[in-house]
Parts: sequence; C-alpha cells; structure tokens
Amino acid sequence: MSYDFRKHKILAVALHPGWVRTDMGGPKASLAPEESAQGIVRLLESLDESHNGNFYQYDGVKMEW
Repeated sequence: MSYDFRKHKILAVALHPGWVRTDMGGPKASLAPEESAQGIVRLLESLDESHNGNFYQYDGVKMEW
C-alpha cells in the first residue's frame, strides 16, 4: 500500500497498539486503553514521508517486520 498510495501523497503505516487492558488484552495488560489511544494519536500527528511503509508501536518506536 505504501508504494501504491505514495503517488497520491498518502502515507501507509502499520500500528501496534501495545498490550492494552481490554477484553482481549485482559486485566494484567500494561496499558490503559486511553494511554494506547493517546500514543497512537501523537504518532499519527507526527508522521511524515520518512515513516511511510514502516511498522510502529503506539509510542512511536519503530518495529521490525
């Protein structure tokens, strides 16, 4: 997607929300849903062309594919 959308100036990234305290993550998960969401919003607001096609954690740390 990152290659196909680039010509339209659309960035494509994959995001990992972290281990979130939800029904799926369970009560022992390390992040509150609000923490994960706030981190994702900060990351999305900071994206530029250099991020295109990469994989990031909710806190902006780049992950390997």
